[in-house]
Parts: sequence; structure tokens; C-alpha cells
Amino acid sequence: MAVPPPPAPPGRVPGVGSAAAAPDELGIAGRHVPLRRLTVADVLDGAVRLFRSVVGPAALLVLVVIGPLQLGTNLLLSRIAPGVVGGGLSGLVDLDVAAAQSMQVGLILTQLGSGLLGYLLSLIASAAVIALVLTVDRGGAATLGGPLAVAVRVLASTLVASLLLGILGIAAVIGFALLSFVLLVIPILGIIALFVVILPGSVLGAAAFFALTSLVVPVAVVERGGPLRTLSRAVWIFTRQPLRILWITLLVAVVVTALTVALQLPFLLLSEFSPAGGWAIESVGSTLGQVVSVPVSAAAALLVYLDTRVRREGLDLRVRVREVAGR
Repeated sequence: MAVPPPPAPPGRVPGVGSAAAAPDELGIAGRHVPLRRLTVADVLDGAVRLFRSVVGPAALLVLVVIGPLQLGTNLLLSRIAPGVVGGGLSGLVDLDVAAAQSMQVGLILTQLGSGLLGYLLSLIASAAVIALVLTVDRGGAATLGGPLAVAVRVLASTLVASLLLGILGIAAVIGFALLSFVLLVIPILGIIALFVVILPGSVLGAAAFFALTSLVVPVAVVERGGPLRTLSRAVWIFTRQPLRILWITLLVAVVVTALTVALQLPFLLLSEFSPAGGWAIESVGSTLGQVVSVPVSAAAALLVYLDTRVRREGLDLRVRVREVAGR
């Protein structure tokens, strides 16, 4: 006889995260992905462990999706701004300001186009890594085709939800800037507001935006909803424990940045001795940094998402009930 599902946790918003609204626990087995309440240390350690469990396929996914763009961008920038790109550390330290200003338009346009396309590809790579982790968690084969297909299917939801978040973020920045201007023109109060309101508010606002953006991808991959559904669920997840998610986001960003710099630095030093191919050497370093940073960040976002659902929706109990009922 099938075991009835557990009652909804108290305080849950009606219709949000219910079995009818999010029948997504069918795609989660909990074999490698921890389905329990996680500490901050558990999230950081778990993200690294998940990456190690799929390190080969995950690295290849990121390499296939993002590698060509990085190589093409550095090649183009090495032609537009020779010495700035491909010149190693000395090209950055001994920068000719006048020459850099003459290349400013080309640099800005190239980096803007590369940044927009890179963000799109990073969404695909992150979604593919999360789909790969969940496939392995269910006992499936660690192939590339399936996760990439999932990433493409949820691309519209992740992209539109991220763009909507960007619009909301821009509106918030404009409002905050107007408030800051009003506070700063007031004598004495302006100085106090700068250190008590404006600077902390800017840091928290930026962290909140990045945290929400990172949650969009696991929500889209696991729940397979439309853009508005994905956005509303990401906001709902974030508002359940905002300070905790902000803290984890900042820690993950610091760890990932440190790893990326550590991986890129040897290639910057090596490019010093190969001026002609310096752009290619730096491309390898940049891509290697993303091969680590993208999967680790995606795995951390997945764990934060699942941890919140375990705490607020009893996801772990629902998965266990499904396992018992299926035996």
C-alpha cells in the first residue's frame, strides 16, 4: 500500500512549492546530492564534492560551451589592443595610457559583445552542469548530450527571468541613487548616510542581485517552469532565508575568485615569454578558470536551492516517501 505524502510544513505559502505546483522531486534521487539541512560549510564542501563527482564531463561541457568564445575574444582583442591582451602581467602593469585610449572604442565594443554572449553561454553551461549532476544523482550516465539538451530547453526561462531581474535591479539602482543623492546633499547627515546606508546598501544590493540570478538556473532546470514561474520561485526561495543566502553567495564568490586567479596567474606569467602567442596562452588560463568556477558556482546554487526546499517544503521527506512507495 502506498504511503501517503507528508503534510505541508507550517507557514508555507499556499500553492507555492506544493506537489501540484512543483512536481520536480521526481527528478531528484538524493544519492549524491545531499537532501538535508545544510550548514554554510556543507554548501561549500558539497559544491566541491559534486564537481569532483562529475569533473570530467563538467569540465568538457564548460570547455565546449565557453572555450571557443574565450579564444575568439582574446584573438580579436589581441588585434585591437596588442600588448594589452597577450602581453602577460607586464602588458597590464606597463600599460601605455595614450595607446589604450586610442583603442578604447574597439575595446569597449568587443568586451561588451563578448560579455553579453559570455553571459548567455554561462547560463547554458551552468544549466548543463546542474542537469549533469542530477542525471548522475539518479544513476544515469554522465554524457554530454542530455544535459546540453536540458540547458537549451530551459534557456528561454533562465534568460528571460535573468533579464527581468536585471530590469528590476536597474530600477532599484536608480531609486537608490536618487535617495543617496538626497542624503548626501544634507550636511553631516550625508557623511553618516554614506557609511551607514549607501555603502552597505550597495554591497547588499549587488549580493542580492547575484544571489537571485544564481538561483534562477537551478529553479529552471529542476522545475522546468516558464520565465515568470522561474522568476517567482527564485524570489520565493531567496526570501525564505535572505541573509543566509547572501552570506553563502559572498563566500562562494570569494572562493571561486581566488581559485580563478590562482589558475590564471601561471598562464599570465607564461605569456610573458611568448609575445606572438600570448593571447592563446591567456585564453587557456581564462578558460581553465571558468572550467572550475562555473561548475562550482552552479553546484553551490543547486545546494542552496535544495537546502531551502528541504527546510521550507520538506523536499527530503517527499523524496523518501516516493522511494518507499515505488518499492
